[in-house]
Amino acid sequence: MERPDVGKRGRWAWLDPRFMLAENGEQRTRWFIAVILFVQRASYLIPASIAMASADLHRHSSPTLNGALLAGAWLWQGYLVYRMRRHGWFSYRTVGMDVVLACLLMTVVTSNVQAGFEFTTVNWAPKYALGTAALIGAVLPLRWAVLVEVVPMAWYVLTLSAETQPDQPLLPAVVGHLNSCIFFGAILYFMNRYLAAQAKYLDEQTEARLRAETRQAAERARFETRTRHYRALHDNALATLTAIAMGGLDHRGEQVRKRCAKDAEYVRRLIAADTTNSFTGLGDRLAEVVTDAEALDLRVRYMPDTVPGHLPHHVVEAVADACREALNNVAKHAGTDQAWLTVSWVEDTLSVRVVDRGRGFDPIRTPRGQGLKSSISGRMREIGGSVQVDSMAENGTCVELVWSHVP
Repeated sequence: MERPDVGKRGRWAWLDPRFMLAENGEQRTRWFIAVILFVQRASYLIPASIAMASADLHRHSSPTLNGALLAGAWLWQGYLVYRMRRHGWFSYRTVGMDVVLACLLMTVVTSNVQAGFEFTTVNWAPKYALGTAALIGAVLPLRWAVLVEVVPMAWYVLTLSAETQPDQPLLPAVVGHLNSCIFFGAILYFMNRYLAAQAKYLDEQTEARLRAETRQAAERARFETRTRHYRALHDNALATLTAIAMGGLDHRGEQVRKRCAKDAEYVRRLIAADTTNSFTGLGDRLAEVVTDAEALDLRVRYMPDTVPGHLPHHVVEAVADACREALNNVAKHAGTDQAWLTVSWVEDTLSVRVVDRGRGFDPIRTPRGQGLKSSISGRMREIGGSVQVDSMAENGTCVELVWSHVP
């Protein structure tokens, strides 16, 4: 699993709780286990490095070789940190390389230690192997972990048997080391699996709660939307019908017919929007935009498609405001009193088109005004969207607003 974004967050961002919360439960567990593994290894290598700098040089046959081996071990730890930050976890191949390195260190470091110091802190390689045992338990499945764990344990016994004196007691130290290998591997195995299972359960519960809250928020938004629609029907269509019924308006008058046509178009939009379930955030805002455009004596035929209700608020506002400006341009420049507004949602891409059959213009020769550059194109750029303008003299104009959802 590649993690190209970690570096952008800073060198130590993976220790930031806010960054950890952005990960799923399994990955949070892996980061936590990795910290434990790195701290464990550092607890073995730091004392060995201090001892090399302060102890008498006669404890190693070649102090230079011991220093080179320590440097190699530190470099390998640096690679493991890089591997974790880059990929999010350790591969089986990495574990295998660590096992080989641990066996190599136990052989060379033990042979480089002077007689009598094989079981002291001067021989730091067996301690390093405890970190390898923990890594095996944390990464490998149980069956493979048991089999691979035997390799560094058996190698430790063979190395110490070959390097120690015949009269030197071997059993107590070997038993203690093998016991530590087994328990470090077992502890990291069960810790990783238990924490991962708990994290997965918490993620599922959190996701279920968020889905429930989203449904409740959608229901509240739908109720508020319908309430506004009912009020608008009461204040417009119902008021017109009541006035006609009471004889206050002559239904044959030109102004009354225009008012009835406007109210009828509004009712059609409500029916279409309710049928396509598009009156969520964006559908409601576009309906308001159309109503405002009709105040400019512009008849807008609104054709909505199914639009998801979870569009971000800033996207809804930007698209609605850009659409409003596009309709304003139709009213001011197109020389027509009709426009079409269509909405579609295909493959996580939102497309809103404002089309008129007015006088049009030549996009190449006609410089774009402030409204198109700032109010329309500028708003869409701010949300990562785009604008496509197609026009031809005497053949109308199409302004298309496009925004794609990126998971």
